[in-house]
Amino acid sequence: MAEQKGDDMNIAHLSTVHPRDDTRIAKKMCSALAEAGHAVTLYVADGRGDERCRGIQIVDLGQPRSRLQRASLTAAAMWRRAIQARHEILHFHDPELIPGALVARRCGQCVIYDIHEYYRLHLRKASNLPWLLKELLAWAYGLLEQCACRNLNACTVAAPHMLSNLRTKKAVVIENHVRPDELKPGTIRSSERELLVSYIGVLSKDRCVEVMVDAVANSTCRLALAGKWYPPEYRDQIIRRPGWRRVAEWGLIDRIQVQQLLSQSRAGLLIHDLQGDEENSSSNKLFEYMAAGIPVIASNLKFAREVIQRHHCGLLVSPEEGSEAVSAAIDWILTHPDEADRMGQAGRAAIEAEYDWNHMQARLNRLYTELHNANQHSRS
Repeated sequence: MAEQKGDDMNIAHLSTVHPRDDTRIAKKMCSALAEAGHAVTLYVADGRGDERCRGIQIVDLGQPRSRLQRASLTAAAMWRRAIQARHEILHFHDPELIPGALVARRCGQCVIYDIHEYYRLHLRKASNLPWLLKELLAWAYGLLEQCACRNLNACTVAAPHMLSNLRTKKAVVIENHVRPDELKPGTIRSSERELLVSYIGVLSKDRCVEVMVDAVANSTCRLALAGKWYPPEYRDQIIRRPGWRRVAEWGLIDRIQVQQLLSQSRAGLLIHDLQGDEENSSSNKLFEYMAAGIPVIASNLKFAREVIQRHHCGLLVSPEEGSEAVSAAIDWILTHPDEADRMGQAGRAAIEAEYDWNHMQARLNRLYTELHNANQHSRS
């Protein structure tokens, strides 16, 4: 382990599932820790090789051939590397890493579990599994999560409602807020922008891509899609839909391109079905659209509803009404540019006042310092 100076710590984040450029893990948590002067290592399994980026040392275990290999051999190899490196704090992000986390804790390591979603609910609502298997998997995961919460040093969660499901020594809410300087409002008024709405994120069925594409089928507006298709063959279904001719496909884009796209857009789309924990999810995309100063068109689910109604920064649509509701909301934004500008300005003001990532960064740093000091005290 490299020698640290003063209060600087040697910290590792681990994920077999998420890529090295994941917004929550890499661009927020790891970057915040590196900026605070800590030595930060990010362990991933994306097959893109080792590198050093933004003060973060990235260690790649290689891309596994299957989910089974990822959850077993790759996970075991990742924990072995991390434990051998003797980092002061290990912060992991995937349920499949829980068994290794318990081993690391038995070895005397300080371990934190970052719970991104309510996984038991996701398993129960998985559409491709038999009912009995879904219930068994949800039950088994529940036992594993309880064991982790009882034995690990702390848990971090992405939204406040998740605390009610945990029985843990210490739990801290680290919400998906944004850095105000990362995305800025465009300088062009809504009425002068092209007729374009955007969605940035995973392009999957539970993100209702088909609903968004259908919504622009008979519109003068175009739809920009930016992100990775999951699974890749899902794209083959979508390109056959009539609305595809109105789609501009951007692919995977970096933060500069995100800024460029949102600066051209009239609105940002955030449409979910009712699977999993979307009712309560704290979404990166909601806050990113608000930071970019554009109105949000979102499914009328609890978390988005609370934010949008409180700050008057967008429109809500019912998931059950499908593409017709989304199409009507897009038309309203296009035909009410002054109101759309006011919504965008209200969203940006809310980011600066309430949803600034710097508040979460300070909370995360306090957690690490507290655990580090407790560890030092227990060893003295």
